[in-house]
Amino acid sequence: MATVEYRQASRIYDPTRPAAVSRMNLSIEDGELLVLVGPSGSGKSTAMRMLAGLEPVDEGSVLIDGKDVSQTRARDRDVAMVFQSYALYPNMTARQNMAFALENARLPKSEITAKVQRAADMLELGPLLDKKPSAMSGGQRQRVAMGRSIVRDPKVFCMDEPLSNLDAKLRVSTRAQIGALQRELGVTTVYVTHDQTEAMTMGDRVAVLRDGVLQQVDTPTHLYEHPGNTFVAGFIGSPAITLIDGVAVRDGRALLGDDHTLDLGLPRELAAKAAGSVVVGVRPEAWQIVGAGEEPQGEASVPVRVALVERLGAEAFAYGDVLTPSSSVTVRGGRVAIRLEKDHERIHAGQTLHVRPAPGGCSFFDPQTEVNLGYL
Repeated sequence: MATVEYRQASRIYDPTRPAAVSRMNLSIEDGELLVLVGPSGSGKSTAMRMLAGLEPVDEGSVLIDGKDVSQTRARDRDVAMVFQSYALYPNMTARQNMAFALENARLPKSEITAKVQRAADMLELGPLLDKKPSAMSGGQRQRVAMGRSIVRDPKVFCMDEPLSNLDAKLRVSTRAQIGALQRELGVTTVYVTHDQTEAMTMGDRVAVLRDGVLQQVDTPTHLYEHPGNTFVAGFIGSPAITLIDGVAVRDGRALLGDDHTLDLGLPRELAAKAAGSVVVGVRPEAWQIVGAGEEPQGEASVPVRVALVERLGAEAFAYGDVLTPSSSVTVRGGRVAIRLEKDHERIHAGQTLHVRPAPGGCSFFDPQTEVNLGYL
């Protein structure tokens, strides 16, 4: 087990273009499972490959257990990789694939056998040990690839989107297995994914990247409830948060609507940081439906025309358009996502809902920097 640290670490492919990973500072605790997440091209895989030694560190440094390994060969870093494509030898059985690195290290045969059997027991691979990859399913191949890494007893695991080639049901079961296995082994793990659901369900902490720049690192719950900026707010969470630009701030209150009567509950300690207007974020579950059809009397609300109702069994979501937006207020993406209550069968497309955010249900961002006012 080991700690990992990135210190102002950069990977620069072309000096005339922005860095693939730019001056990243990140500390990973011993035994922690940290997930690097972001859209395609955000630099998450590059950052992990810098740790594994598959990409050079052009500026700054990467440390394992306090030792700078930036100039150390990949084979000497004691880092095990699990790839998206499995990377198994097709002419070898599962047993031979898992034992290959140990045989190259000239370990005693009895030790190799014991390590392979232990990994196979952990991953429930016993019946597959004498089968070749062509006779296995995608999930079984991925487990063999993981077993090949486990037998090495590395300091650090690096997993590069290992579930991307699996179907949806198998992804759910396999990610639970990976999480349980990592806790059992206690090995420091860096896990790369573009799937924010994987990130939120698996990581002890989640690091969000955008265009090579680290945006925020935090526990999944804190990341969801207190996003550092509008990018993190929009990327984490499904359905996505509703972001409303141009919300006026008057007398320390964030007010919505043409008549500025809907108070969004801007906390007093944040009001001093809001100069004239704010960007407001509202999660789908934070919208309260106060009426359908006719506008409710005596309660300020926002009218939303339902365009689509998505029923998912245990829950449902309505997506709609704000009917009377203020000339100065815009909804990013044009649509509002609202989680419906259990009696959602009465809600249908074409209906008008009157909604308002629940008390404490809004996040507030600076319109210039788009940083959460709570972090300024």
